[in-house]
Amino acid sequence: MSLSEQELTETLRCPGCLGQLRVREETGDGINLVCSICAEEFPVIDSIPRLLLSPFREALLGNGVARGVDARQLETAKSFGFEWSRFPEMYEEWNQSFLDYMQPHRAEFFRGKKVLDAGCGNGRFAYYAAKYGAEVWAIDLGPAVEVARKNTDKAGRVQVIQSDLHRPPFALESFDFIYSIGVLHHLPDPEGAFQNLLRYLKPSGEIQIYLYWKPERQPIKRALLSLVDLARKITTRLSHRTVYALAFPAAVAAFTFFVWPYRILKNVPGLKSFAEKIPMKQYARFPFRVCVNDQLDRFSAPIENRYTKQQVADWLSRAKLESAKVAEAYGWVGTGRKPAPAILSR
Repeated sequence: MSLSEQELTETLRCPGCLGQLRVREETGDGINLVCSICAEEFPVIDSIPRLLLSPFREALLGNGVARGVDARQLETAKSFGFEWSRFPEMYEEWNQSFLDYMQPHRAEFFRGKKVLDAGCGNGRFAYYAAKYGAEVWAIDLGPAVEVARKNTDKAGRVQVIQSDLHRPPFALESFDFIYSIGVLHHLPDPEGAFQNLLRYLKPSGEIQIYLYWKPERQPIKRALLSLVDLARKITTRLSHRTVYALAFPAAVAAFTFFVWPYRILKNVPGLKSFAEKIPMKQYARFPFRVCVNDQLDRFSAPIENRYTKQQVADWLSRAKLESAKVAEAYGWVGTGRKPAPAILSR
């Protein structure tokens, strides 16, 4: 369910100058959002405000060259747009996945909160945040917003926005909770984008991020990732359709050598601890297509960064977050609370 025009103008701002936006009715049923300061116009198409600055917008549409825009970021956005158009499915398993990534926050945490999903993909986490009672503002850069809108249409209070995570189109300190799951590591300046998101978090609000890990003291996983990195030097230059075709045999290999052996060995007395060390075992609880989806993600996105636990902890420390924690979840989940302003005593 999209939000009202009044709710849009109360929260949304121009991504260029952060000016207040006003609604201008167009012919037919369409509307534009117009900045009261710089007069930049942004269309609302299919109930999705398209809050991209014109150079990036034109490049995404294929109508021009985005001068001053990171070409790899543009290609990454197109890659994920292709990915989610091929994998729009919503699975019941996403519910538990959402709760796992949101730990230590439980389902009741979301009730009544105003939440930003920074990089919503196909909308699977925005859907559950809304189901648990949040008002969700879900942003993504590329064509994935079309899929996200359809997947969240009946979830509750969800507004999908097409915008650049480096330039969130919101009033400062708008949100009680911000999460970005599996997105920041695909950006040109991941920590810079993280720091920027904090500007839109209310004092005492909390932020949750998930980043790919750089395995330590795990030689098998490190060796596998080294092979993946070598393959990516080739696959990131191939067409999306070609990588999509290659994702299927890659997923079959993952199931053959890791997932199916894990399913067998975890039930063998004395071998459970060994089974838990098998790479890619997480796919044992998901449909096969989820693994295919992730192989396309892994081999197609031009930008991919990985971090150690200490590096993620350093992000939280430099952001001066309170109650900061880093937990393991097939990657690193970092969480922390933005400090409330100090109260000056007389």
